[in-house]
Amino acid sequence: MRRILAAVMLELMLAGCAGSVSTPRVAPATDDQSLAVRVRTALLNDRVVRGNEITVAAQGGVVVLSGQVHGTEEAEAAIAIARRVEGVKDVRSELQTNR
Repeated sequence: MRRILAAVMLELMLAGCAGSVSTPRVAPATDDQSLAVRVRTALLNDRVVRGNEITVAAQGGVVVLSGQVHGTEEAEAAIAIARRVEGVKDVRSELQTNR
């Protein structure tokens, strides 16, 4: 009985080790997706920027802001907010002003 229990324990331990060795790395697309979400959240939490009219995309750490804003002050604020988010390498603006 002890041998069977020991064999089962050993098999479980080895199975656990094998799982941790072959853990896949996070794909870059997931990192970009997470980055875009963090930038979007920062924009939505700002009082100057009406983030619900701005679309955020990211690729390779470069964030692209697009959509409509209500003047250059809002556009500049959105760009500054995006640049402050950790992981952002660069910000490209395709924002269009209503004025």
